[in-house]
Amino acid sequence: MQLRITSKVAQIGINRTPGKLEINQSKPEINMKTQPPKIQIKSEQSKVQIDQYPCFKEEGQKNVEDLIKDQAVFAKQKAQQGISRIVRQGNQMAAIENKRDVIPSQAKENAHDLFNKEADVGVIPKSRPKINFAGGKAETTAEWGKVNINAKVSKPNINYTKGQLEIYLKQKNSLNIEWVGEKFNRLG
Repeated sequence: MQLRITSKVAQIGINRTPGKLEINQSKPEINMKTQPPKIQIKSEQSKVQIDQYPCFKEEGQKNVEDLIKDQAVFAKQKAQQGISRIVRQGNQMAAIENKRDVIPSQAKENAHDLFNKEADVGVIPKSRPKINFAGGKAETTAEWGKVNINAKVSKPNINYTKGQLEIYLKQKNSLNIEWVGEKFNRLG
């Protein structure tokens, strides 16, 4: 007995259209205004005061007032020394009991010893100048700068096209059984 069986498998067909996504967005608009910071500095110059008068005074360079005072003290001292010398010399002359001639010794003192002077030259001052500082202040004020930003952002335009998927039966399944042979014997 001979049978011929032929079969076909079912086939599915797919048609696909892809989806599309398009996004368009215009650039944002930004306006920016700035105000720069400000710094103000107010300063007062410092003043240096140097008083060199004590140094000059030691060298003999005095102002008129101090010169008059010093000369008055010096003159008073010399007057007192002169008066004491005259009194002493008068007392020596009045003392007859000493029996000694005092006139030559007084003449020598009045002529030579009275005018014998020693000189002391001091050019370098011994005291320092007085130095004072005044002022020298600085005041600082600052203002913060400002930044104003205005931004206009546009929304994006979104276009979406759905994709499609179509599924269909391209070929049906089938089973075909055929008798190929001579005769069919049912009996046996």
